[in-house]
Amino acid sequence: MDLLCERCGEPYDRLSLTDDFTTTERRRFLASEGCPCCYGNPVGTRAEKTSLACEAQAALREVLGDDLDGLAAMMEDFGLV
Repeated sequence: MDLLCERCGEPYDRLSLTDDFTTTERRRFLASEGCPCCYGNPVGTRAEKTSLACEAQAALREVLGDDLDGLAAMMEDFGLV
């Protein structure tokens, strides 16, 4: 199950947040500051295409809080990733 970078729209597997990301990268990703690919770089056109899915994820994250597994499941259930 994937989560989207809310800055560029890049999908990341839920487990990569805990297994592959550093603590700083994970904090930035969850704070919507960007993923390792886009943090500090200009955002391209892909973010414009995935903006609805990113906005939906941000709204779901507000409701679900720290439940990243639930967030990833809901994103998949709604067909947003």
